[in-house]
Amino acid sequence: MGFRWKRFLVTLGLSVVVWLISAFIQVYMTFAKYLGTFSSGCQITGYPLDLCKLRGPDIPAIFVIFINIFFWFWVVHLFWNWFKKR
Repeated sequence: MGFRWKRFLVTLGLSVVVWLISAFIQVYMTFAKYLGTFSSGCQITGYPLDLCKLRGPDIPAIFVIFINIFFWFWVVHLFWNWFKKR
């Protein structure tokens, strides 16, 4: 994949920042609901995978958070490669 350690850390840091922004957007969009990361209500996990809208088995919030950060990591990585080629 051509990652250097510094680029990996910068990409990971940017993906966490993007995930935090998506979590703030989720808080804003679901403000009227019962919120809280460790509560039994609607848990804030950020986007694109929203635990509030997932129906099915009981999925831990931390697992969904890691999936979202992984998704944003790849979005930042692909955007960086696209930007670098231009």
